[in-house]
Amino acid sequence: MNTRSFLLKVVALLSAFFFTVAYPETGCFLADKLAIGFSIKWLYIHHLVQLLLALVTILIINVAIGNKFSWGLNANQWRRSLKIALLFAAGWFVVTLAVNLLIDTPQQIDYEPTSKNILEDLFFDLVITGVSEEILFRGLVMGVLLHAFKGILRVGALRVSVAGVISALFFSLAHIGIDPRSFTVDHFSPLQMSFAFGLGIFYAVMRDKTGSLLGPVVAHGASDGIITIVQLFRLF
Repeated sequence: MNTRSFLLKVVALLSAFFFTVAYPETGCFLADKLAIGFSIKWLYIHHLVQLLLALVTILIINVAIGNKFSWGLNANQWRRSLKIALLFAAGWFVVTLAVNLLIDTPQQIDYEPTSKNILEDLFFDLVITGVSEEILFRGLVMGVLLHAFKGILRVGALRVSVAGVISALFFSLAHIGIDPRSFTVDHFSPLQMSFAFGLGIFYAVMRDKTGSLLGPVVAHGASDGIITIVQLFRLF
C-alpha cells in the first residue's frame, strides 16, 4: 500500500466516523431544542436534520471535487431493487410476527394510539427512516468509503464490498446512545446493534448489486414499518 492510498483510507475512515457521530448528534441537539421531550415530533426533527446535513455534504463534495464519488442517488435497476425489497419485506413480516407471537417482547408503542399518532408514526417508519438513514449511511458514509476501499469480501455465495462492511459497522455503532454533555453512554443494546449490523450488510449488498439506494431505502422503511404494524396489532 503506497502512502497516498493509505492516507486516502485514513481520511475516508475519519470522515465516515465524523458523519456517523456528528450528524445524528446534531439532529438530537436540535430536536431537544424544538420538541418537548422524546416524541414523534422529536424523531421527525432528528431524522430530517441528519438527512439535510448528509445531502448538503454530498452537494459540497460534488461541487468541490466533482462527480468522483458514487452516492447511489439514482433509480438504476429499479425493478430488481423493488423485487428484492418486497421479498425481504414479506420474509421480515413473517419473522417479526412469529417473534411477537412466540416471545413476550416489550411493547414499543409508547404513545396514545389515536389515528393521528398512528399515521404520523407509520409515515415516519415507512418513509422517513429509510430515506434519512440510508442516504446518510449507504449514501454519504459508504460513498466516501467506496472511494478509498476497493476490495470485495466473499463469505460463501455472499459478496459484499469492504466499504459496505465498514458502513454497516458504523451503522451498528450509531445505535449506541451517547450523552454529548457528559460523554457517557446512556443506551447500549448488543442485540439491537447485532440486528443493525446484519441489516446494514444486507442494505450494503443491495447497494453493491444495483448501484442505487432505492432498494435499501424501501427495505429499511419496510423493516421499521413492519415492526410498528405488528406492535400496533398487539394493542387491539
